[in-house]
This record gives sequence, C-alpha cells and structure tokens, in this order.
Amino acid sequence: MTKKRLTRDLKWGFQYYPYYQMRIDCDKFHGWAALNELTDGDYLYWDFFEKAGKVPVAGKGMCWLTLIPDGKKHSVTAMFTKNGDISVWYIDVIHSLTTDADEVLAFMDQYLDVLLTTSGDVLIDDKDELEAAYCSGELTKDEYEAALLEGNKIIDEWGKDIHTSEQICKEMLSYVKAQIDDHPLTVFLDIDGVMDIYQPDQEFQNLLPHAGENICELVHRMKAKVVVISSHRSGGKTWDLLSDFFERNHIYNVDITPYSEEYGSRTDEINAYLRMHPNIERYVILDDCFQDDYTSDRKLREHLVFVDALKGLQKQDVIKACEILNRQKSVSLF
Repeated sequence: MTKKRLTRDLKWGFQYYPYYQMRIDCDKFHGWAALNELTDGDYLYWDFFEKAGKVPVAGKGMCWLTLIPDGKKHSVTAMFTKNGDISVWYIDVIHSLTTDADEVLAFMDQYLDVLLTTSGDVLIDDKDELEAAYCSGELTKDEYEAALLEGNKIIDEWGKDIHTSEQICKEMLSYVKAQIDDHPLTVFLDIDGVMDIYQPDQEFQNLLPHAGENICELVHRMKAKVVVISSHRSGGKTWDLLSDFFERNHIYNVDITPYSEEYGSRTDEINAYLRMHPNIERYVILDDCFQDDYTSDRKLREHLVFVDALKGLQKQDVIKACEILNRQKSVSLF
C-alpha cells in the first residue's frame, strides 16, 4: 500500500499551494476535510470519460476538497473548477488514516479507486493493482474482498445520486472556506536585509527586484496577509516606497506590528500582535535578524526564515516559508 499525504506533495507537487485540514461535525458530514487551493499553475485535463469528455483536474483557480468520512474506508476528493463546479470525483479506497510528523493528514491507499463525473460517468480504476497486491501476498483475502466491497459501497453512496453528492461537497467547501477566512495565513515581513540591502548612507533604500518578485509570489500563491515588522513601518520614504509597491502588485491585506516603548524587541512586538489577533494560527517570519534573532522565544523562532541580508529574499526562502505556512496544528484522529 502507498501512503498519500493530503498536501499532495508526493505525486502532484501541491506542497507550495495553500493547504488546510479540519474536523467537520454537522448533520450532513462527520469526518475530516482537507483543501488544496491551486493559486497558480497550467491546466491539466483528463479526457478518458465517455460522457463528460475532457475535464480539468488541476490549474490556476481550481481547488481540491477531500472528505474522509468517519467509519468508512474511503477518501472522496472533489475537484472544483474556478467557477465552483465539480469536474470530477476521485475516490480512493483506503486502509487507514494517519498523520505525519508535520501533522498533515495522510491515508494508506488500498489501490482501488472510483471516478465519477456530474455527467454520469462511473469508472473503476487500478483494479489491476489491487489484484497484483493480492496475488503477491501484500493483501490478505479478507483485505482484498473488503476493498472490492468498499468500491461497491462508494458507487452506491456517491454515484447513485450525483446531485446530492454535488450539493454535499459544495456545502462542505463553503464551510471550509468560511473557516479559512477567519484564520488567515500571515507573513511577518522585515524590510532592510529582506526587501532591500541596507545602506546607511542613503536616505531610503531601493527595493530589490528579485525580492519584490519573490514576496509577490509568496503572498499571492499562499493568499497570505502581510504584517510589516520593520522600523520603517512608522513612516518615511522607505515606507511610502513599500506601500506603493504593495498597491501596484495588488497586495492589499497589509498591517503592521505595534510599536512603543513597552516593547523591547521584535519578539515582543510580534507576540503582542498575535495576542491581538488570536485567529492567526499559521504564520512565518521573514527577517535578516539584525535587530532580533528570536532566541528568547523558541516557539516564535520555529516560524522564522532567516534571510541573508547581503542577498535579500531568495527563491529558497519562499519555498521554506510555504512549508512553514502549511504546517498543521496537532490533530487527534477519532
């Protein structure tokens, strides 16, 4: 059996897109939900459906909603187009659900898959892999027969009434997105040494073009809020330059950390901001650590990406920031 992480980082390479997971308990669904938001990327299509024809499965503006219901041995992934319609369901028969060290949900795939479309297509996939696993002794007879039975249950539960399945998935997507809106991913951003190379003999600093491109990629890709932690946030030409840059690049959700004599360091300022905004659970700090290396707060330092002040924000810094933003809170599997 193969482990599949719901960040979809192993096969699909979705790890640098926003990822969310949460528990849902409502009248229509009890179980775990995960969402991959595809904020960039070229379109990929499947064209082997008899009724639906060619359907998009990945690309900018799409999202994947995965539902893993309690007491069932399957994982339902609804692939939504950018206009909110479902292009296809990919439903895995699974053996078990677990979490990895970064608390990301994962399941052990038991080979057999069911694909459904709103046009009425019903396809059974990877049955040959299930057969091979049974013949090789990887799966027992009971496990093999249970997987086949679960495949039939999937068709009965999700394929017989496509309209109801579609409505459930759309309602769950709305619920998940509402929770996400209340808990924004947040980038705490320094300026000198991150967005520019500080030169004390100059009245204000010019932003580095590559640093500008990289911060735009991070913020737009992760749909993140920006909170400026630099001393320039109190005003001046550098702040005006940065504010103009944000506006020109459609970065509108921008705030600053508090500053006054009661805060002795950036550690204090960031912690104060987090106390003021308890809905912020996932965040990253981009800093060259000239004023504060965050060693006084181990938890805060775990969210730090140290930026080389002589280079400014690099592509590898963005990749690391995405990894930190996609870390999950500790979860308990029922």
